[in-house]
Amino acid sequence: MIGNTVLTSEHTSDHPLPTLKDSGWSFVPSVNDLPNGEFAATYRDSMRPVLIRGGCSAWKACQRWTPNYFEMVAGSVTVPVKRLSNSEIKVSSWRLAEYARFVMESELCDDGDSTSIATAPYCHDIPLLGLIESLAEDCQPFPADFLSPSYRRHWWRYSQFFMGPEGTVTPLHFDTLLSHNLFFQIFGTKQFIILPPSQTAQCGRRGWRWFDVDPEQPDYVGFPEYKRTTPSVITVDSGDILYMPPGTLHHVRSSSTSISFAIDFHTEKSVLDALAASNGGMPSEVVYYNAITALSVISGISESITFPLYRPYLSYIS
Repeated sequence: MIGNTVLTSEHTSDHPLPTLKDSGWSFVPSVNDLPNGEFAATYRDSMRPVLIRGGCSAWKACQRWTPNYFEMVAGSVTVPVKRLSNSEIKVSSWRLAEYARFVMESELCDDGDSTSIATAPYCHDIPLLGLIESLAEDCQPFPADFLSPSYRRHWWRYSQFFMGPEGTVTPLHFDTLLSHNLFFQIFGTKQFIILPPSQTAQCGRRGWRWFDVDPEQPDYVGFPEYKRTTPSVITVDSGDILYMPPGTLHHVRSSSTSISFAIDFHTEKSVLDALAASNGGMPSEVVYYNAITALSVISGISESITFPLYRPYLSYIS
């Protein structure tokens, strides 16, 4: 481990809630096959979540990617590793080989305290496929048509990688750009608890995108309005793809050692909605990255110009 930094979140937001539109869903459908055109029309453009069972199960990644594999193919890479809690994010730097060994050693420990495991070091939200582009070869055939055109040619550059032991948790939050989220579970299983954007006010919002309610053990005394929410619990297994619309609140627990990645992407509509919400407490950095994305998605400015400006977002911590 190299170095250590601490990021402390604001306790509460002094800004009004942004206009997060409800996608109109009360449950998450599970499908076994979803042609590209049907995904866009039925789910993405209608802002409805969906779980695609086995959607990426044919990839080589689902057979190859393990902690041991990353120790071998990317062990010399230095990555940020986080400890997440409801009050702060602590960040330190690890060699990926060192972190992979930590995960493998954690598999051997069956009697650890669940609280300490939940806040264990987590290789969380890092642009690993952009650093080691050969990993994208393990993810074919990739459903590039699910994404907006400006993301398709180099989709892996926009991906965020996750690897961690059983029990690691990402507390309740929404994705900071108010973007679409296409999530690929490669190894192991994760449990998502998700809520529609319209229920933001019932979840104890803190700062821009984090929430104090723990959906697994809700405190109805401290947060009585949470009783009026309609959370959905989704088990995402190896080979599954989960789509979440912009503004979806989600709490994520690794049910086993887990490896996955996600792509946050905008359509013309979602980036305009995000920019319209920029006066609702959105950090200035997020406004900037959404503006850069609008240049690409709406104005069609070349990726060779926009991506270097967007790249720092992939390491942005909020």
